Parts: sequence; structure tokens; C-alpha cells
Amino acid sequence: MSVIERLVAALAFGSFEALEATKRRSTRILAAAAAVLITTGMWLVHLSNSSLIFGHHGALGELVYVLVLIPPFLAGVSIGYLLFPEIEKPIATGPGPMSGYLQREKAEKRWKIIVTAGMLSAVNLFCMLFTSRSV
Repeated sequence: MSVIERLVAALAFGSFEALEATKRRSTRILAAAAAVLITTGMWLVHLSNSSLIFGHHGALGELVYVLVLIPPFLAGVSIGYLLFPEIEKPIATGPGPMSGYLQREKAEKRWKIIVTAGMLSAVNLFCMLFTSRSV
């Protein structure tokens, strides 16, 4: 694994972990707004000159692809956690017959948010690739 790949992996994983660890609503709103603004900025740059984003090959090309994937993913996760704040709240019931079910429901919602954010990020990348061929 090259140095750039390790740096990008650390950046992506670290930003996701920081977003997952925060419990404050204002931080999530700020993260979602920043990710949406960065994604919009990438689209503006891409539509004005698509070779600036997708004209690279090798390690730099991989870096660009990952940097294009990160902001929409973080926006999706932030918005998902804002729409379902009960995921972060501890379960009010103590140990008992329903506690395992409630824990599983929380884990399934978290998993659905992450998968949906990943799909949003992939759709964004495919749309950028499609428009780079037609621009």
C-alpha cells in the first residue's frame, strides 16, 4: 500500500469515526452542511472543467476518486443521524427479554444509514463519471 493510499484511508476512516463519535446535533448539522457545500463545489469545478477532477491516473487518480466519494458519504451519514436521533440515545429499558431486540433494531438502522450513504456517494461518483464523458 502506498503512502497516498494509507493517507487517504486514514482520512476517510478518521472523518467517519469522528462523525460517528459526536453526539451533538449542531456538530452534525455543521458536518452535513460542510459536506453538501464541498460536494456542490466539486460539481461546479467538474462541470466547468472535468479534466481537473478525472484527468489523473495512478495513485493521484485513486486519491481523487476517494476524495470525490468522501463528502457525499459524510453528508448522507450526518443527515441520516439527524433524521433518526434515537440511534444515539441509550435504550431506556434495562436488561430483559426485549433488550436484545431493541439493540438489534438500533444496529439495523445504523447499518441502513451507512449503506444508504454509501449508495448516495456511489451515485454521485457515477453521475460525475457520466457527465465527464459528455461535457
